[in-house]
Amino acid sequence: MLLRLDSSRRRTIAFVLIFSLLTAFFWFGFALTQDKYRDLGLACQVIPLLKLKYYLPLSLSRLALTYLQAGSVPALLTSLGDPYTQYLTAAEYSRLLEENKGVYGGIGLYLEYTDGQLIVFKTINNSPAAQAGLQPGDRITGINHQPTAGLSKEAAAGAILGPPGTTVVLTIQRGGVLPAQEITLTRALIDPSIEWEIRPDPQVGKIGWITLTQFTEETGKDLGRTLQLFTQEQVAGIVLDLRYNPGGLLVSALEVASRFLPGAEGLPLVSLQYRNQTTEHFHAYPNPHSTFPLVVLINEWSASSSEIVASAIQHLKAGVLVGNTTFGKGLVQDVIPLRGGGALYLTVARYLTAGGYSIHQKGVEPDVRVTIPSAPEAAAKESDLALLEAVDRLQTETALQVLKQLIIARRQPAA
Repeated sequence: MLLRLDSSRRRTIAFVLIFSLLTAFFWFGFALTQDKYRDLGLACQVIPLLKLKYYLPLSLSRLALTYLQAGSVPALLTSLGDPYTQYLTAAEYSRLLEENKGVYGGIGLYLEYTDGQLIVFKTINNSPAAQAGLQPGDRITGINHQPTAGLSKEAAAGAILGPPGTTVVLTIQRGGVLPAQEITLTRALIDPSIEWEIRPDPQVGKIGWITLTQFTEETGKDLGRTLQLFTQEQVAGIVLDLRYNPGGLLVSALEVASRFLPGAEGLPLVSLQYRNQTTEHFHAYPNPHSTFPLVVLINEWSASSSEIVASAIQHLKAGVLVGNTTFGKGLVQDVIPLRGGGALYLTVARYLTAGGYSIHQKGVEPDVRVTIPSAPEAAAKESDLALLEAVDRLQTETALQVLKQLIIARRQPAA
């Protein structure tokens, strides 16, 4: 049925439409002056991806409304309450790809913040930082003659990293009483994912010590070469140190776990549960390496891939876990490239361990717990960094004691 409108009514409707459009344009223009909606094109990419791939169901209209209210993609993502879902700029995405490759140009140190100060937590063996004599506890008060006060850890890392062969100048304060000194370091190619050494022990012989600091594309291959060397050197047992390891690539976690699980080929090591209730299982790879008595060191900063490896070794009784309850990150992220060079770092699934349970916000419990002393007098005498160093030493000593017990037990003839 057709309807006819009289001229006065048509004029009224036209006026209302024009007024509404002018109001919308004025409102949108005012929002732009408030730095809102400048990433509208990015939002048009991100919102459909959240709707289709996020591990929890989301309403498309609610996402659009939240963006209109928040005015930017980062604010929209923050509203999800998921610290792992975030937008990566082109530079951040490029840096992530480099980190996943397992090598980067830098000086080889780990940074931490204590009381608002940028602190050297540890250096990587044989790195420029270690060779220059930097020590845990050193305060970095300047980078390339610029003060570090108010500088985030990420920004500090970005200033320190750079192409191999270039230099960076650090201003170092040590001990609080000595004058600050400037140290010029030449950046090198750093492969921080694995460090190893063979420690002689008068009681049991050679002990292999492996420290994994992250899970990259090269970690599994590097670990394989290390285990071959340990076999040639006839080490009596191995300590696998996963403390402070924040995780990394899922495939790398599967490779690492498989190399410590002889005979586990085909067994499920981790399962991913997606929003649509489908489950994807990942199984152990073939393992050509010898079996060693094994102790795994974990602490509250061991997360993600570290927890997958630790829980698989614990569930299949391939080693003993020593330390403290792990971080408890039971979510898996995917990285989706976007137009413009950036990427969406998006939580797409929950994961279940080899034992079939979720450790999200719970963590993996150690078999032998070694934690920071809680005595008030200890806290009064020691700084936070000193307490961390003390518990690290205690965990290391305990791991060696437990490993020697495992080695001795294996050498005893069966009754």
